[in-house]
Order: sequence, then C-alpha cells, then structure tokens
Amino acid sequence: MPDILLINSTIKLGHIARGIQFYPPVGLAYVAAALEARGMSVAICDLSTEPLGVDDVVDLVARLNPKLVGFSSVSPQIHNTMRVVRGLRARFGDAIVIALGGYHVSNDPTFLDRYPEVDFGVSGDAEITFPDLAEKVLGGERVTGLHEGKSVKLFDDVPYPAYHLVDMNRYKDMGLTRYPTLATRGCPFSCIFCSRSPASRRVRFRSPENLIGELEMYYDMFGGWYEFMDESFTLRKDNVVAMCEAILRWGKPILWSAGSLRLDQVDHETMDLMWRAGCRTFFVGIESGNERVRNDIIGKKLRDDDLIKAFRVLDKFGFEVEGSLVIGHPGETEAELAQTCFFPAKLKDMGIKCLTQVGIKPAVPMPGSRLWKIALEEGKIPADFLDRYINFEYGEDFWKVWPTYVPDGLTEERISQLRKQGYKAYYLRLSYIWWRLKRNIRSPRLLLGDIKDCWSMLRRGHSTVSLSD
Repeated sequence: MPDILLINSTIKLGHIARGIQFYPPVGLAYVAAALEARGMSVAICDLSTEPLGVDDVVDLVARLNPKLVGFSSVSPQIHNTMRVVRGLRARFGDAIVIALGGYHVSNDPTFLDRYPEVDFGVSGDAEITFPDLAEKVLGGERVTGLHEGKSVKLFDDVPYPAYHLVDMNRYKDMGLTRYPTLATRGCPFSCIFCSRSPASRRVRFRSPENLIGELEMYYDMFGGWYEFMDESFTLRKDNVVAMCEAILRWGKPILWSAGSLRLDQVDHETMDLMWRAGCRTFFVGIESGNERVRNDIIGKKLRDDDLIKAFRVLDKFGFEVEGSLVIGHPGETEAELAQTCFFPAKLKDMGIKCLTQVGIKPAVPMPGSRLWKIALEEGKIPADFLDRYINFEYGEDFWKVWPTYVPDGLTEERISQLRKQGYKAYYLRLSYIWWRLKRNIRSPRLLLGDIKDCWSMLRRGHSTVSLSD
C-alpha cells in the first residue's frame, strides 16, 4: 500500500477529459519522482482519464489506505477537487491528511482559511517542499497552513518524471503520440491573461546531458517522438544550440515538438539547427492581430514586423506552427477584435505557409492574472465568485458558468459571431482543406477527427477540442 496517493483533479468529474487534456499529469509525475527519491511509496490517480465519481475515489482511498492524499488542481478544477475532499472527510474524518498543490492554491492565498477541510497546501514548486512536509506527516507530525515551495534552482536536480505510476498505454489510446517532457521550466513574461504561479516567472534550464538521458531512457515508448511542453523554449539561444547539438551527437533519429516559443526569438540559424535535430512543430502566442492590443494591453511586446519576419523565416523550412489568439480584452474595440479574428486568414493571404492551425479563444479571467484583478475591480466578476463556483451555485459545467471578459460596448454574442467568422475564413479555405486531406489521408483516425472538427466549425465556430463552448 502506498504511503501517499496523488490525485490529479478534473474539470468534469466522472467523465474522461477532452482532447487537449490528454496528457499525463506531468507536474504530479515530477513530485512523485521526488517522493520516491526520498524512499516514500506513491500512487497516482488521474481523474481526467479515469471516469470516477466521489464514491469511487473514496473507495480507492479506502483500499489503498494512504497516510497522505495530495491533490493538484487548477482553478477550473477546484470545485470538483473540493467535492472529492469533502467526500473523503465525510468518510474518514481527521484520520486522513489532505494536501493541495497546483496553480489555484498558489493564486488564492486565503483558500485554506476558507476551506479548512484541506490540512495544508504548497504554492509554487513542490519537488522539495512537499517531500519535506510528507516526511513530517508520515512521522506523525501535524502539518497545517500554506507553505511556499522552495524553488528548484537546478532542473537537473529534479528526478525524471515517474511515468511508471500512470498507464501510458491509456494515454496512447486516447491520442497521445509523443513522449511529454520539459527542457526548461518557467516563463519570465507576464501577459494579461496569464495565471501561472509567481514562482514560475524564473526560468530553469536542463543540461543537454540530463535531457538526453531522459530521451534515451524513453526512446522506445513513442518510437522516438517527443513533446516538449516548455513555455519559453527559445528563451536562451545558447541553451537551444547546446541541446540540439547534443541530440545530433546522440545520433538517434527523433522527431519532436518544441512546445511554445516567441516569434521575436526566431532566426534562420537557430531554426535550421532545430530542424536538423528533429524539431517539426511548435506553438506560438500571436495573441492579437492588432499591435496596440497585443503590446499595450496584453503585454506581449511583439511588433507586427517581428511577427511577419519570423513567419517568413519559418516558411523556409517545413515547420507546422500552431498559433493562439485571444479576444476580448479591457479597452479592446470591436474593430480591433475583428482584426484579430481575421488575422490568421490575412496571414494566409500574405502567403504564410507554416501556420497550419490556429485557436481564437475568448479572454478568460483566472485567479492570479492581471485580467482577473481588472474584472473584479470593474464588477464583471462578483467578489465571491470563487466560493460560489466551488459550492456549485452556478452549476456543474465549467465551460458554461466561468465568465469570459467582455469589453465595454461589446456582447458575448457579437464576440462569438466574429470568432466563428474568423475560424471559417481560415479553416474553410479550399487550399487548407486540400492540405489537410493530403496530410491525413493515410490515417483514418486523423481523417475522422478532421471531419468532426469541420462539422463542429460549421455548427459552433470552433473545433471539438476547444476549451470554450
């Protein structure tokens, strides 16, 4: 029986999560590895892939009989997290110790005062602090309150994620095609909608040797395909160069996605090296098609000229780039919002080839973000919204009840209408449809997914894996 059970929470309890959530709980896997390195036994329960209800989780805890149950939860999941916590308290009372980590408790500093059902919490990095506290709990000490996680200074000091504690074949069945890993941790930028933990502003880098060790260990799991989930992959050019050169020296044929990178950090030399080392795809935050909104409101600090120049460089290779745009910011006009919605189609009209997928998403205020503070100050979100959400006063479905930010002078209906028009202008181009058909014709599963996405685009204005209905 494990000493500790780690539970990855979910937005929709009792259901398997949707497409973009089909990743193993990377953060919990790192924490589990740190616990195992200290000699503690650990199990992981991932509620995003296991359709378990409260009673099922309670029964699981009764069977495993851990001394400590630790939850990881972001804000959209916190209502279901507390539903399970209350179920555990009803069954076990004080005979079990419950801890909470993740972005929500990191960005809601009074949470434990309002919800004493949770014994203690850890904000920020947990690989050092949580094992320290877990040892105290297992030793019979009482641990309470919110503890600031000690920051991991050297990423190499963190053990490889304990993916042996999750069923990776289950993730494969749900569509995971690449081994998920990190080359860096953190992001120094501060976009208006970003709700990451303050501790994650500092970027930590791995040595090439440490990274290659992990890639080699798990080479056969996905046949040499890797997904870097970095937020700032190209932040330091010398680090990217060292990593790519190490991959080339390693000599194994691999393909990988670079996670997220900034377009003002794109240059021909670096992209050429990344391509030769096996990089084929990555994600970029365009954020807005209007430079004023992108820089003065969002805080992206990315000029139109830099953006276009970067895409021209990427077009010289065969990269497939997914771009993200966010609409509905404080002070954004309807004309500026429309400019963003039609920006992907405009890029295609300019001959940009590398942009092969786009997401146009409503601005969603989340605790810890500047947008959340603005929405509260303007009265667009009630001061007691979080507690009412946690207590299900708004209902079960996050997608329907969590507010998006609607600028003064606009309506949700008008924003949704422009968003649909922008999607159709980009995705329903004959050239794009023909490209997707040629790309996916050998894979019935991918082809079926595209047909479903096309139908969803025509009916609802977004793909089947969109985070916002």
